[in-house]
Amino acid sequence: MTQKAHRSVFSILTKVLFIWIPLLLISPRDAFGYADPGSGAFVYQAAYAAFLGGTFYVRRILNYLWPRRTKK
Repeated sequence: MTQKAHRSVFSILTKVLFIWIPLLLISPRDAFGYADPGSGAFVYQAAYAAFLGGTFYVRRILNYLWPRRTKK
């Protein structure tokens, strides 16, 4: 790409990031969303699974750093 093309791409990205995205974020819109009754249970299940997975991962790291001593 030439230097002129780089400036053009940069100009477009600048316009998108600093002009259009803030305008889209502040524009009022009605949100017609629907959350069915099982959605909350799914969120709790995902949080519980992430907690258990995280503890397993942390335990593996701790066992790697400080291995258990075995009796001889």
